[in-house]
Amino acid sequence: MSTAPAEPSVASLSLTVSFDPAINYAFQQNAIPVVKELRFQNDDVARKNFIIRVTTEPAFAAPVEIRLQGIGSGGEYRVSPIDLKLSHDFLAGLNEKISGWLKTEVIDGETVLCSRSDPISLLACNEWCGLVSIPEILAAFILPNDVGVMTILNRASELLREHTGRGAFNAYQDKSRKRAWEQVAAIYKAVGELGLRYMVAPASFETTGQKVRSPSDIIAQRFGNCLDLSLLFAACCEQVGLNPLVLIHDGHAYAGCWLEERSLPEPAGDDLQHIRKLVEKSEVTVFESTAVADEGPGTLADAELLARPHLETKKPFRLALDVRRSRISRIHPLPITGQEGAATTSTALSGRSPSDTGLGGRDFTDTVEVAATPATKAATRIDQWKSRLLDLSLRNRLLNFKETKSTIRILSAAPEQMEDVLAAERELSLQPKPKLMSEDDPPPRRHLHQATAH
Repeated sequence: MSTAPAEPSVASLSLTVSFDPAINYAFQQNAIPVVKELRFQNDDVARKNFIIRVTTEPAFAAPVEIRLQGIGSGGEYRVSPIDLKLSHDFLAGLNEKISGWLKTEVIDGETVLCSRSDPISLLACNEWCGLVSIPEILAAFILPNDVGVMTILNRASELLREHTGRGAFNAYQDKSRKRAWEQVAAIYKAVGELGLRYMVAPASFETTGQKVRSPSDIIAQRFGNCLDLSLLFAACCEQVGLNPLVLIHDGHAYAGCWLEERSLPEPAGDDLQHIRKLVEKSEVTVFESTAVADEGPGTLADAELLARPHLETKKPFRLALDVRRSRISRIHPLPITGQEGAATTSTALSGRSPSDTGLGGRDFTDTVEVAATPATKAATRIDQWKSRLLDLSLRNRLLNFKETKSTIRILSAAPEQMEDVLAAERELSLQPKPKLMSEDDPPPRRHLHQATAH
């Protein structure tokens, strides 16, 4: 996110805009607000009936005008976020990254009081912006309904029937971690038979982003990098009802999947220790996605061994993306257009001779324990409305708070007392941070940390 003060055209006026420096088609499809906050600081002249206007160049969004009846001398106007309606046709039609501008003006009659023009990158429709924006937007590039996914699952079902006697993908219905693991293993083996070749990911892709290959593109081109293949496995697992994970360190991505019907508490996190504990308890499988591009892909158990060093590495861990939790947070897959029907035979996708190594195996000593849940009454329409208003994603500034130039940190040795003072809704005055005391200074007065109430 970019935040920078404008250079005011009139002394004492200021205009600050916080926005995402790179956007793509996924922003438009998931209604992600581009402008997070706009703040206008007035000078010592009271004003009436003026306009704040936001426009874009090229026209990747409709203009926005905010009409204000008045603002006092030295007053401040703040809005967060701004409903900037992105153009579907413009962003969906981009095949390459282009540069644009976000222009903001404060207009009083015929006079432009202050303005600013900020650069913004408009990415290709299949280009992920990296972790500079909300991390869970990566889930939009996981495409479970891509025709290539069903091609892989047709072969995976044959492998399941051949090695377990049951070809059905029944997700977590058996309440068995072993059965969930076997379904992931069959998907892994089916992808391994594609004859894929590895292609290195762009440098610092986790920060700057990259173009993402769809499952159909991977099958057609027989190429994929670590992120492409991790998203492919996530799409296949999601399509059969499993809850996949995508894990990213600096310079590398790999895949995972829940072995019981659970999800992380948030769509995106960076707690590698928590992931490590889930793997140790066999609640999650984590595997090296690029192993399927080796001459000998092996089995899922082999790929799990290759992923173990990632869980112990000292490389910075950037993201654990929980796809199920992201969908609950209303991050939907990008729409798919212009695809033909899926191939129905395994020969349509086989690029490598099937091996006789089987699916591999793992020992699971217990089945999934499901706690009994009390019967609940049917949700009313008002309950449904309340649920939709509850945003647990990182778009919620209350959950993902970041200090900016418009925030004030209050120093207090007793925050519970400060909370009581604020809850009393009395007028307060904020005192500046006290200077460090020397030995010659008098002792501090009691309650110096509290704001003064009037």
